[in-house]
Amino acid sequence: MDKKALLTKLIIDDTLTQHRIPVHEELVIALYEDVEISQHIDFIINKIKTKTAEKITPQDKVQPILLLLPPARDLTSEEIALPEEKPLKPGQIPTHSSSMPTEKPIIQRPTAKITLSNAKVGTAFNSTLNIELNTLEIAEIEAVDVPEELGITFDHESCCLVGMPTKSGNFTLVIHWSVNAIRYQNEVLLIINPDPRSLWQINEPPADSPYPKAHIDSKLILEKDIRIAGASRRGRSHEHAGTFRDDDFYIHHDNQSQWSILIVADGAGSARYSREGSRIAINTVSHYLKSQLSVENAAFKPHLEAIHQWNDNNAINQVGSFFAQLFRNAAQLAINNLKNEAIHINEPVKSFSTTLLATVSLRINNELFAASFWMGDGAIAAYGPAGKVRVLGIPDSGEYAGQTRFLDDSALNDAEFNRRIIIGKWKEISHLILMTDGVSDPVFETDNGLQDPNKWTALIDEISPCLASPENADNALAEWLNFFSAGNHDDRTLVVAW
Repeated sequence: MDKKALLTKLIIDDTLTQHRIPVHEELVIALYEDVEISQHIDFIINKIKTKTAEKITPQDKVQPILLLLPPARDLTSEEIALPEEKPLKPGQIPTHSSSMPTEKPIIQRPTAKITLSNAKVGTAFNSTLNIELNTLEIAEIEAVDVPEELGITFDHESCCLVGMPTKSGNFTLVIHWSVNAIRYQNEVLLIINPDPRSLWQINEPPADSPYPKAHIDSKLILEKDIRIAGASRRGRSHEHAGTFRDDDFYIHHDNQSQWSILIVADGAGSARYSREGSRIAINTVSHYLKSQLSVENAAFKPHLEAIHQWNDNNAINQVGSFFAQLFRNAAQLAINNLKNEAIHINEPVKSFSTTLLATVSLRINNELFAASFWMGDGAIAAYGPAGKVRVLGIPDSGEYAGQTRFLDDSALNDAEFNRRIIIGKWKEISHLILMTDGVSDPVFETDNGLQDPNKWTALIDEISPCLASPENADNALAEWLNFFSAGNHDDRTLVVAW
């Protein structure tokens, strides 16, 4: 084990033991892969090297090989007594013995320090074998005995271990090396870490769990000039724990009014029945929005004319006020239904906590009008033309990872509530996208990343093959959502209109 890996292991093991922190595979992997911990370990190692170098004198650095020779004899002053020879018997052959025995010099074996990097199953491995002798001489590595079927070989020319590891565990390598034409060998430990993906289990929730929900869901709308696909799947953390998916989504297009409705919701992971909370919020809000945007709603007609004209600032402000009230009413209805369900099963309403991101849109010739409501984390954006993005809201990120705002009375009564609603009308919009944080976190990483057009372009490029065959876009997106990203194992939901 190299010095960095050993130091990391000792620190992590000691910390977990002293503070009695419950240990599980996902935690240990996260600690070993943490970049900041690795940087601190590098700092400690470099500090030790610097302090050590200050204490070593030039005489300490050179340790010559010792030759153990017999003591010198003064032949001029010392009388040499030859052993008395006994007379030979008939048939006996005479023997010749040296009058002074010769002692061969003893060469002390150099101490070798051999280091190599840790490997990981399924990841290309290329590690230089470094050997340092306490005599400061230059040693040559001649061969390495590697256990069979490990997927690793020794490249003599580069003095590297190379390959694609196939097994995880601790393995002993035998290093054959030489110095001054004398051959030696040492055993060295090679640590091959498992592929984190192989540690995840897929477990089913208990059969009698309330509020069951499908692990994967997808829907597709294909109409004239209208293409909307949505997909949601259970995250690896829920698979491993044997719990249900907390995310939910809804897509709809009204052929009469030509309005489209796109909604995603993410139940709070810490809330016991958040999977039902997201479903209740989705169903309530979608039903209300459909009724208010239908052709039968005469009160909406003046605002519809303003949306088509889009040349009167006063009328546009009225449109903004209409959608602010529309989303407030929808949110209030959803909160009421969450409270009713909590009362029905005698649970706190927080057990049904959920985020809610909703957008309604209308295609008018080559323009797109959209009004969005954003409560919680995740993302909503109108993308297009290529390389340009309009993020339709502000994510509710807290002071620590995973903290956000949920749909409740306090959020609804906030004086800044109307800032959660954004309206706009733009040309050349190619994609309208909504997602939960299970997608936005690994793709954009930070709130600032959400504003980066390059990251949005990269996302569009990545999902474009899924949308290339519209009749199968929902299933393709559901499959794409299964991508692996270290440290990001939440439910994932994505809705796209393109």
